Amino acid sequence: MEKIGIIGAGAMGSSIAEVFAYNGYDVYLKDQNMDLVNRGISNIKRILTDFQSYVNTLPDKEIKRIEKLGIKLSDEQVNAVNKNLGGDIKIEEIISHIKPVDDYNKLNDADLVIEAVFEKQEIKNDLFKELSKHLNENTILASNTSSLSITEMASYYKKPENALITHFFNPPYTLPLVEIVPAIQSSGSTVDKAYNIISKMKNHRDHMVPVKAKERAGFIVNRILIQIINEAIKISEENIADEKSIDIAMKKGAGFPMGPFELGDYVGLDIVYDVLKTFNKVYGDKFLIPERLKNMVIAGYLGRKTGRGFYEYKK
Repeated sequence: MEKIGIIGAGAMGSSIAEVFAYNGYDVYLKDQNMDLVNRGISNIKRILTDFQSYVNTLPDKEIKRIEKLGIKLSDEQVNAVNKNLGGDIKIEEIISHIKPVDDYNKLNDADLVIEAVFEKQEIKNDLFKELSKHLNENTILASNTSSLSITEMASYYKKPENALITHFFNPPYTLPLVEIVPAIQSSGSTVDKAYNIISKMKNHRDHMVPVKAKERAGFIVNRILIQIINEAIKISEENIADEKSIDIAMKKGAGFPMGPFELGDYVGLDIVYDVLKTFNKVYGDKFLIPERLKNMVIAGYLGRKTGRGFYEYKK
């Protein structure tokens, strides 16, 4: 497998494209217009530049860690640390694997196409129907959806047995998990191919880790995490503790890297709200939507991307 198509060059789509390019795949990036594609490529360049900056700090951090133990390193040992932990990220070579395209026909011979467009069932259904006109019979068509029905999407694709979900987590260049979720129509070979592709890849920090899940709203991670965020809001509404205290408690007591309010702001409260609405339809009252969350979304307090959510952020 050599050619990957990514549809949707926003934050998530461009990040997924970066991971594939980082692994040496040729990635054909498509969006509604070339301005959006070029913006996605700029985001990929930023991701790689930030990665290089991170790599540049590793040798010095390791040397300081060792010296804090009372160990004095020789010049030869310092050079060895710099050689093993430092290094140049081949940014231009990785970027050369990103191919901007403005026509679905240019994805015709892609082995795998992943859509990361707006998280609405109708939009994704229409896209699967449109791609039926352009992709070849063997192309695997995957959705990056976190909660929508792949069985419904697959019913609009000419080869429904080639459709499934590959749900990457944000940001995929540091988070290695990918949930592989088949539609009812998905063939076993399609699932196996997707699983094998992901399992041979790596991101900036680790090997990618695919896990298989059945098609139920939220799959594994989001079904758990969204309820944690939801329950945290209820605890705050009941004046049991404030947002900061709840976040500290979950980080220091449960080992979470981010507290539930920090996570909600990071993901985007509009996304949290939309997912909760889906879960409420599927699972009922155990996913009741807090009135406070609804009002924050109406007010445009969506988290980091708007500068204000549960916390305020400097733009």
